[in-house]
Order: sequence, then structure tokens, then C-alpha cells
Amino acid sequence: MTLKYGVMVCPKCGMAKGIESNKKTTTCQCGREIVMSRVKIMFLTDSPLELADSVAKANASLRGGEQLLTEKKSRKKDPYFRIAERAKPIKDPIERMRVIARELTELKSGFSLEDVRKVAAMLGKDSPEDIIARLQEHNLIYETEEGTYKAV
Repeated sequence: MTLKYGVMVCPKCGMAKGIESNKKTTTCQCGREIVMSRVKIMFLTDSPLELADSVAKANASLRGGEQLLTEKKSRKKDPYFRIAERAKPIKDPIERMRVIARELTELKSGFSLEDVRKVAAMLGKDSPEDIIARLQEHNLIYETEEGTYKAV
């Protein structure tokens, strides 16, 4: 899994700062703790070197230099991504799998191994086959027809 880096501007001091986009909070040089969900990420990259250059350009732009282009965030997230986001913080593997099954059932009223595979790929914790096998073992899903499942 590659780290994504981003550039954001501190709402208190107005300075650009490089951040890891998977973090929930960061602390600015001015001492302000910033909740990442409340700020706009101006630029995303996989390269720390490109990040350093972007922070320098952003600070120059903020001081009257060239205009900084912002990246547009998609307004509507992929439903599989939203399910993975809900399941990710859950520590108990059975509970995490149950949440995945319940959310997929709500989304599609019946889900397949391929649907579980899409969510599992984003989580990177359990294989889709293991998820279905363990959910069936604990009687948390049932098979409505060949290859189609529903949460209990």
C-alpha cells in the first residue's frame, strides 16, 4: 500500500503544510491541531519529493506568487469504498465481516463473492472467500440462491 501525501493550508496561520492523507489529525508549525476531515487537500501525490516541491509552491502562491490549482474531490464516493470505510476501524474480525455483509445486503439486497472481493480489496485484511466462509460458519449470512448471499 503506497502512502498518499497531500498539501493543506492551516486555517490559523495560513501556511501550507505537507501531510500524510491517511492520518486523521496533524499539528501545524504554529501549534494548532488540525482535523483532516475539516480541511481541503490542495494536492495529492505518492512522492515525498514532489510533496516538498508542492508545499514550497503553495507557500509561494499564498505569499503572492502564481495561483495554486486545487484537486477536486469527488462528491459521491463509491459505495464499496464507503462500506470499507465503515468496516475498517472495527477491531473484531467477525464484527467487521458482519458489518460488510449487512451493508452489502442494504446496498444490493443480495450480494455475491465479487461484491465482497471489492470491499475486501480496499481493506486488505481478509480474503473474500474467508469472509463468506466465516460468516456462514457463524450463521450471519445465508445463501438465497447459488452464489448470492444475504445478511441475517
